[in-house]
Amino acid sequence: MKLLLPIFSLLLLCCTSCGLNEQQQLLKQKEAEMHQKQQELLLWEQRLLEKEKLLDEREYKLDSTKKELDSVAIHRPSIEGRWQVKMQCVETSCDGSAIGDVKIEQWEFERSDNDNIIIVKAYTGKNLTRIYSGSYTYSGLKLVDNASAGGSTAIEATLRILKEGKMDGLREIIAPNCKTTYSLSLDRIKTNE
Repeated sequence: MKLLLPIFSLLLLCCTSCGLNEQQQLLKQKEAEMHQKQQELLLWEQRLLEKEKLLDEREYKLDSTKKELDSVAIHRPSIEGRWQVKMQCVETSCDGSAIGDVKIEQWEFERSDNDNIIIVKAYTGKNLTRIYSGSYTYSGLKLVDNASAGGSTAIEATLRILKEGKMDGLREIIAPNCKTTYSLSLDRIKTNE
């Protein structure tokens, strides 16, 4: 009986030490899993910070662009008067037009009774060829040929105010089966007043 007690103790010690080894292995495994999860969380945090930075940059760009655009719409720079307009064909699917064709016109800008409406008279030489009406947009002006309104061919121009006395833009002639696009370059004609 006395011999059984030390053997039983020895067996108990062996069994508990085996359990300790298993527990230590489980602890090491859990530590490794926690370390891996911690690394994954750090990566997620880094990605979130990068996305937040990109969103902040986009928001800043949108805000600064909005302020820039608002200034055109609100302040309405003075464009009244005569402008030399160089139109160069940049795209066409219509007969009678070719890429590279250049036309020169003079446009006379004036405000209508409604302060938001701009009237533009287009002259080739001394002949009045077209009358546009339009309004300020956030980026400049949008003009529509009054004679083409409601017809099968639409003529529209979008202008961007670059600086005092200088604009650029596009003019599109959209017919039922074709389209022609001109790039526009406008320079204010100086008067000797």
